Amino acid sequence: MTLNSEGPATLGAVLEAVTELSTLGEAKILELVTAGKIAEVFPFKPAKARLPADTQSEAQLVEASAMPLSRKQRDALIQVSLPAAGGMRRRKGTPKR
Repeated sequence: MTLNSEGPATLGAVLEAVTELSTLGEAKILELVTAGKIAEVFPFKPAKARLPADTQSEAQLVEASAMPLSRKQRDALIQVSLPAAGGMRRRKGTPKR
């Protein structure tokens, strides 16, 4: 695989690199990362703009209970994760269901 890490990343080049990574085992990937050689397989870096954090700080983490959720708790969590109601509108001319 010949990729120009100094040039802009094309979708094809990134896809090729991801495909190459997917053929490696987890142990091999960890070995490459530990040795600082992951750039040999995946020579891309995030954009210069700061990426938002996708993790939480240790202070925000709460240990989960070993007990399963009740149906009411599970339903409440599902409702909280759904988009706000009323966002869907029918197009004119479509019949009601």
